[in-house]
Amino acid sequence: MKAIILAAGEGRRMNHPDGPPKVLLDLYGLTLLEYHLHVLSFLGVTDFVIVTGHRGDVVEDYIERKGLSRRFNLCLVANDRWLEGNASSILAAREYVGEDRFAVVMGDHLFDPESLRGLPKVRGEFIGVFDSAPRYVDIAEATKATSRHGHVVTLSKDLAEFKYVDTGLFIGAPGLFPFIEQCLANGQGIFNEVKRRWIASGNILHIFDCHGAFWMDIDTEDDLAKARKVIRNRLIQPRDGWVAKYFNRPLSTRLSPIVARTSVTPNQISLIVFSLSVLAAYLFAQGEYWLAAIGGALAQLSSVLDGVDGEVARLKYRASPFGTWLDSVLDRWADALLIFGVVYGSWKTTGIVWIWMLGFLALAASLILSYTESRYESSFRRAMPHGGFRLPATRDVRLFLIMIGGLTVQMPLALAVISILATAEILRRLVKGAQALQRM
Repeated sequence: MKAIILAAGEGRRMNHPDGPPKVLLDLYGLTLLEYHLHVLSFLGVTDFVIVTGHRGDVVEDYIERKGLSRRFNLCLVANDRWLEGNASSILAAREYVGEDRFAVVMGDHLFDPESLRGLPKVRGEFIGVFDSAPRYVDIAEATKATSRHGHVVTLSKDLAEFKYVDTGLFIGAPGLFPFIEQCLANGQGIFNEVKRRWIASGNILHIFDCHGAFWMDIDTEDDLAKARKVIRNRLIQPRDGWVAKYFNRPLSTRLSPIVARTSVTPNQISLIVFSLSVLAAYLFAQGEYWLAAIGGALAQLSSVLDGVDGEVARLKYRASPFGTWLDSVLDRWADALLIFGVVYGSWKTTGIVWIWMLGFLALAASLILSYTESRYESSFRRAMPHGGFRLPATRDVRLFLIMIGGLTVQMPLALAVISILATAEILRRLVKGAQALQRM
């Protein structure tokens, strides 16, 4: 499927007459245009038509500088009639769309594609994404709609009673173009006017309900600030441990937007993080204080960067089951290598044999801790019950303890604390899991 991205407007309400076109606004490391390309690609779009008007040369220059044409199959169309309304921009893309169905997205709207997975499968000549439970937009400024039998009956910003809000994302068939052309001939160049006339003519505008999913219309500076905040908050994972929440994420969420601007993939970041852990394990194994201190710092750096791969994947909508699985496997390997390096280096320096038993307990508890949650969720198809409290034994905490042990020459103590915390958390999870199953 092809997609038309409307990028011709002035964006007067942004209060920056000489600022960049709205599709080039930086949200959180990516421009609105790049978000659209990633989101629509996620939904199965393979070809893009970007329609420009006001300051179109700036958009064209950005696309060329960033090499977006090489990464995405896109073409630029200059709409000389953009002052007539955004419907003219849709019509300008007519010859580039062909005879296939196409998506239309307002260039200043932002979407989370997860709730839109089923959209390309909906049949109909004209389908709009509407929201029955909008949470992120100013309702007073939104276009509202009433419905009957799954299609729009009335559409206006001034409706006192309504069921849906128009999100600005549509799918159309080629038969829509002659209708838009007729509307423009009658002086109706705003897309909302086209939609109202379409309905009044007895045609059906089908509704795809996104049910309160994240989407925003970026009209003002306040909207832009809100969108940036929402995107950043969505990078934070609910399962983050204490170290990740208060130390790692504040760093990684500042680094991820920088990385997202590059062509580095999340899987490549995972491999880089693993390489840092391998290097840290090698330094620990040398048994020298300064090398162990550097190894501890590298272990903590790998912990910070371990959040970047997932954050970049979410920013660019490139998360995949393979990437999640690869990251998990590499993390387990890294845990094993780090603990082995710590144990071998400590034994090499002190000759204490029981350090091997301590290392075994720390490694076994670390691996089993991860296994308890993943296995519970795969076996019972439900989230692991935590009861609102978890002991600080997550991977971020364990790597932090390894760093502290390396810096203070207290590796045996660090391993002991890891063993105790991880084992206690395993036992707590077994109890909570059993209790939850009894209540099923």
